[in-house]
Amino acid sequence: MKFIEVAHPEGGRFVMHIDHITSMHFRPSDGDVKARLAFDLDARQNDLVLFGEEAEQAWQTVKKVVGATTSN
Repeated sequence: MKFIEVAHPEGGRFVMHIDHITSMHFRPSDGDVKARLAFDLDARQNDLVLFGEEAEQAWQTVKKVVGATTSN
């Protein structure tokens, strides 16, 4: 099973299964604007938005998981 772990905006850690992600939007950092990663999750979970380094790291993790999943 493929899980992604990120810092939850309200504190602690949040672990989501990749099958619960319906879509994502990544905006890379640009000058003073921080990177932004928005997860649209299925009806069982609230949507999640990450900023800065956490967004960059989560995006890289998602790309690895998706790459490993689609290459099989």
